[in-house]
Amino acid sequence: MRYINVICALLLTAATYAQTVRLEVAGNLVELEAQQTQSELKPGWKIADVKLKDKVVRYLWGAHATQLTDDRTPTFVITPAAGQVLCDFALMRLKSRRNHRRMAKPELKDNEYSRVEPATFEMKSDGKQGFVCKPRNPLDKGEYILVYLNQTPIGELRDLKVYSIQVP
Repeated sequence: MRYINVICALLLTAATYAQTVRLEVAGNLVELEAQQTQSELKPGWKIADVKLKDKVVRYLWGAHATQLTDDRTPTFVITPAAGQVLCDFALMRLKSRRNHRRMAKPELKDNEYSRVEPATFEMKSDGKQGFVCKPRNPLDKGEYILVYLNQTPIGELRDLKVYSIQVP
């Protein structure tokens, strides 16, 4: 009985403080599921006892995101978790490949992204705990991810939790 109480308390705590990201599609809000990036370690060459730097490739499997936006200015409703700040979320474009979508560089800070802040997004409160955010400029056609920049990476290869969308 004691174990059940502990497990229930942990689940309720996790559910209470979890961030949520929803996307407006055809007038309805659709909750985006967090996806974990996959990473591939490509070892560097070894030439005359000198080893070159290893390369990490961070990607999402699948040629396209499962969630398609209505237009080139998608409307997000972001509810940050406790201790999170809205301006630590960012929208990043991915490079499309035949069977996956790839980040240009493996580290978040090295990639080009647009922070969710007043300079790049129109923002207002949704009347609850979330924020309605819409890009000020239309996005280019392609694959994008919404990512929390200050998240703790997962595992040895430092994978990330992201929310992916496709802009038609």
